[in-house]
Amino acid sequence: MPQQAIALQSSLKAVLSQAASPRVEVPTQRWRTVLCDRFPTGARLSNGSRSRSSPRFGPSFSRSEAGVDVPKAPPIEPAPAEPGPEPAAAQPVEAQKESPPEGNARRTEMTESPEMNVPKEATSVTPYVPPGRPERPPSRRDRAQAALVVAEAPAQAPPDSGHKANYTKQDLEIATQSARSKAAGENGWRSSFQEAALNLRDFFQDLRKSRHREKGRQATGPLWLHLAAQAKNLADQFDLNQLLEVLKLFCSVRYEDYELYMRLLGEVPHYVKQASTEQLCQLARLLARRRLRERNYVDMVVAHLLHKIRVSEDNLTMRLLVKTANALAALECRSQPKFVEHFNRHFEHRIEELDDEMCCMVSPVFLVNYMSDALRRSFLKRCAEIQAGFSGNPIRNLACMELALRKEQHSLVASLPQFVVRYLQKVRTQSEFDKWGSVVVPTTVAPDGPRGDDRHELEVSLLRKAAASKTNNTSDVFSSDMHRDVSACLTHLGIEHENGVVTGPYLLDVVAKDMVNPSRRIIYEVNSPHHFYEGTKALVAEKRLRHRLLGRLGHHLHMVNAADWRPLSAAAKMTFLLKIQQEQQDKHSDEYKQQAAANVSRAPLALRPAAKQQEPLKLKSPKDESRAPITVPARSSTSQNREESNLYRLYPPVIEVPPSLRQHIAQPVMA
Repeated sequence: MPQQAIALQSSLKAVLSQAASPRVEVPTQRWRTVLCDRFPTGARLSNGSRSRSSPRFGPSFSRSEAGVDVPKAPPIEPAPAEPGPEPAAAQPVEAQKESPPEGNARRTEMTESPEMNVPKEATSVTPYVPPGRPERPPSRRDRAQAALVVAEAPAQAPPDSGHKANYTKQDLEIATQSARSKAAGENGWRSSFQEAALNLRDFFQDLRKSRHREKGRQATGPLWLHLAAQAKNLADQFDLNQLLEVLKLFCSVRYEDYELYMRLLGEVPHYVKQASTEQLCQLARLLARRRLRERNYVDMVVAHLLHKIRVSEDNLTMRLLVKTANALAALECRSQPKFVEHFNRHFEHRIEELDDEMCCMVSPVFLVNYMSDALRRSFLKRCAEIQAGFSGNPIRNLACMELALRKEQHSLVASLPQFVVRYLQKVRTQSEFDKWGSVVVPTTVAPDGPRGDDRHELEVSLLRKAAASKTNNTSDVFSSDMHRDVSACLTHLGIEHENGVVTGPYLLDVVAKDMVNPSRRIIYEVNSPHHFYEGTKALVAEKRLRHRLLGRLGHHLHMVNAADWRPLSAAAKMTFLLKIQQEQQDKHSDEYKQQAAANVSRAPLALRPAAKQQEPLKLKSPKDESRAPITVPARSSTSQNREESNLYRLYPPVIEVPPSLRQHIAQPVMA
């Protein structure tokens, strides 16, 4: 039956083309039923697979092309058959005999093609009607076969470019024109990733996450090197707020990269004219926090801040004004006298806004090095009026101010009103009574965070040392890791010392005992790396004020600088400390000798010790047998000495005998 084989071949091709096309939903149950009816179980199909009966897979699963059972979609009711073209008339016997080769050729083409290409001509499925038999109404299976009409499918792309997009010539022209317009811009060509600012978003997310994780210790390691390199590359894309945020995040972890900070500060002049007063104050505080005393940038900030104070209506809060004043004093910003004058006048004009907490926040460096005499008087009067420091706030800064005024500002203290003088005396008495609670806490390397709490440990060690007894005071207070290293070297050398000794409002770093003169002490001052301005060998203003006031209290400090200490090995560090210790011990010994000699020379004659008198000459007694007798050598009797013997007889020597021995000698003593 060649016509039946041709109809079966066309229906099979239609079913397989629908299964291969992703756009046509194939009713799985229907075409499986057709195949099972047309081919027995185990028969080989045109694509090389064998037919299987549907009961083996069950009603809910179908077998995919890879041979895996997948869930079957619910059966879809076929749409009613649409009126199609009239069925072709029965062909003559000669045409039926010639048609099998054509069907076999098509079957061979579909079998050999791995992609199962869909034929270009439309394929329709019509029920087979034997010749001479009247037409019958379409059955359910006929309606299902009539619904599987596949439209003409377009030619598919080759299999190697299945995942590549095909662009038309117009698309390529549009892309070329867009790229040319981007390249002709002011900032050069920028990708869509950069235009969407996704690189900035990813950078800030990584930086915030790393800062939150590393806060509490000084940031080091390859991750921060990568973030610093990214910040340098993206610096020209930041606006002013982003620049300030990047500076703040890097400063909060005390990351050491002078080139990074200079790269970020190099972009500030582009936005400083449009900066607000709050942004200028924040920039000044960041420079002071990182100890960046760069005159060009400091003068630039000061010049624009002066304009804001004089002209702009941006009103600073008093807390922000105090913090900015402390930052400017830490940077030693006195290169522009006009700004200093106007800033002091503005601060004095708003002095009534200071409360107890803000008065205790004012830095001693700002009072001593930056304030004018008029502003000092106004500030001290305000502190005395509100009794600052006696309402629960720490009195550390006020105690340091009182010491500086007492030691260096005698004329100012004499011109103050009496109630202010009494207030300063009250602050001094309170600091001496409180002692450990009023000392100035040393500056730590980094603020407290998840990776370290140096500030908290320092305060706890102060409380522990205050609670210890004077005879058994074994607790130590360390200001930095370098301080711990110096103390460990002194302990290894066997030198008795103590860390953190209170003197006035300050703590002495290391107080060692003179091993030769136990009544004397040798004081070591540890200058860690964070006590210097960035990129210089100059100490910060707060540290220099501390050294000056300790000198006023009569202490001689022996400096241990980080630049001299860090390059040394362990043995060289001990040699360095031993040399200082030996030199000071010799110096103390020489001072004691000079002092003793000076005391003797200044003493009156009556109190001077009597000089020892010389004892008279005592001859040996001949009766003393324990001693050897006195013998006189005999002269030689040779002719050479006869003349001398004659002269000796003529002129005998006269020996003067003391009166005490004359009574024991009966005859004159002759030699």
